[in-house]
Amino acid sequence: MNSAIAHLSQGVLWTCKDSHWPKDVRLAPNVKIVDWIPQNDLLAHPSIRLFVTHGGLNSVNEAIEHGVPMVGTTIFGDQPENMLQTLKAESFALTMKEVIEDKRYKSAAMAARAIRRSHPLTSTQRLVGWIDHILQTGGGAHLKPNVFQQPWHVQNLLDVLFFLVGFTLGTLWLFKKVLTLLLRSLSGTRKEKES
Repeated sequence: MNSAIAHLSQGVLWTCKDSHWPKDVRLAPNVKIVDWIPQNDLLAHPSIRLFVTHGGLNSVNEAIEHGVPMVGTTIFGDQPENMLQTLKAESFALTMKEVIEDKRYKSAAMAARAIRRSHPLTSTQRLVGWIDHILQTGGGAHLKPNVFQQPWHVQNLLDVLFFLVGFTLGTLWLFKKVLTLLLRSLSGTRKEKES
């Protein structure tokens, strides 16, 4: 990634702890490493041209909220489902340049932003609608998760724990009885042979 980023003419902020940066890798001259930066505030800055992300849901949502084009380097979890592209080292620099220079990517990011921000109702109208819904349905009991209707021992899985402990103890007791009977029969057979 470092060598690919070195091909860009733009400055790059890279979130990485200094102690985690490999000592044998020389940092590209256009890269500044920071331990931490408020990602949402950074994406809101008007000079941001591209966001290289692992594709986590929060990162994707924040980039869409601010209309910033993204390039994805997914790792695990939900990330491959959130990003369409997994990059190889040799194509990384070309992909970043293309996304920065081709205006279609910025247009697509701004269109996604417009869709995300468009709501048929204002936040006040949505709030009033939910309050009316709860009042009309007698308190909104249908909105509460079923877990709140379960007894405390079921919520804390104590019934499962007691079952597993009982099953384990029962199995150990049965194993001990079978082993005892087996040893008795073997010792009884030896006594008969000796006499």
